[in-house]
Amino acid sequence: MIERMTLDEIDQVADIWLEGNLDAHNFISEKYWKNSLKLVKKEFASAEVYVYKVDDAIAGFIGLNGNYIAGVFIKREYRSQKIGKQLIDYVKSNHNDLILSCYVKNYKALNFYRVNDFSIKTEGLDKDTGEAEVTMIWMKKRA
Repeated sequence: MIERMTLDEIDQVADIWLEGNLDAHNFISEKYWKNSLKLVKKEFASAEVYVYKVDDAIAGFIGLNGNYIAGVFIKREYRSQKIGKQLIDYVKSNHNDLILSCYVKNYKALNFYRVNDFSIKTEGLDKDTGEAEVTMIWMKKRA
């Protein structure tokens, strides 16, 4: 089930965010992610975050800022169960276009977004990490 995150779920969502970043971005210092956690928790409080629940436990989430997808994160034990696709499809149903950034070295995420109809718009460097990243877009097909 997908629903809007409540404020009392921020710590659980932040734990999934940290675990996901550490797993997917081993090319970036662990310290960077851990040092970012406090700010990210603060940002979650004002962001549009949707959680996917399995038996009332948060299995994953998607964070939005307008039409910008700040991230899709799935708890390790729930990965490869199409939860990410369901979250992406959920936000697609409420938007005409979506945009996101993805590290070039995060091959699994790049493939996931491509399979879900996102295409690369631009390439650049993340100013905080110095890592190569791409900006990807999705646009609703017109009937």
